[in-house]
Amino acid sequence: MRSPDSELYKDKIEISLDGRQVFYLFFGGAVIACLVFVLGVMVGRRVEARAHVDRAAGTTAARDPLAALDRLDAPDGDDMSFRNALGGGGAGSQVDDAVAAIDQARAAAGAAGAADVPAAAPATDAATRKQAAADEAARKQQAADEAARKQAADEAAARQKADEAAAKKAAAAAAKQKAEEAAVAAKKAAEDAQAGKFTLQLSSFQDRNEAESFLADVRNAGYKAYLVQADVENKGRFYRVRLGSYGDYQAALDAKAEFERKVNKIAYVTRL
Repeated sequence: MRSPDSELYKDKIEISLDGRQVFYLFFGGAVIACLVFVLGVMVGRRVEARAHVDRAAGTTAARDPLAALDRLDAPDGDDMSFRNALGGGGAGSQVDDAVAAIDQARAAAGAAGAADVPAAAPATDAATRKQAAADEAARKQQAADEAARKQAADEAAARQKADEAAAKKAAAAAAKQKAEEAAVAAKKAAEDAQAGKFTLQLSSFQDRNEAESFLADVRNAGYKAYLVQADVENKGRFYRVRLGSYGDYQAALDAKAEFERKVNKIAYVTRL
């Protein structure tokens, strides 16, 4: 005979296994299987991403975008754990981001990865060529400045030499003229000495009254001066006050010096 407890337990079993609960149980199992499948896919992609990161461990983040995956560590420290995978968003979203970064890195590496170092080299070569061109231009400018300074110095030296030559030429011309004048004066003196008599001309006036007044002053000083009338072409008549008659030029010069010392008037030696 069955006990009431066994009957109650049997009733509970039958109630918990009705059609609705069986459906829920099957549906829950299907959901869990899907979650396990999705988790397996994510874990596989994570493992693949880790493999790419390990191969690129020798590069830097600036040279290789895959190096950025080293910073995708989960806060709990274990992105591959079942707990973190079921937590959602944490490791799963990081795996998706890592996979997307890997795809972008692959595309970028195929287009520009191999050209990073060669691109820097042309830039360096261009900078070197530019600096070399600037240095060459500076050297040329310095050479041009030196040439200009040398040319200016040569021109200044040439001008100085020309000025010195002109000064010497002028001095020679002045000396020659002075010599010629001295020769003419000597010749005239010789001619005057050979011609005969000389006299002292004290002054010359166009007004006869003035001439006679000057003549009176000289006579009052004790000299026997006399008045000579002369007509000068294009100038008119002049009245000349003269003194003495001398046989040679030197005698006239001596008389001139003595007259000027005593009377304090100027006299000129002239030929009669």
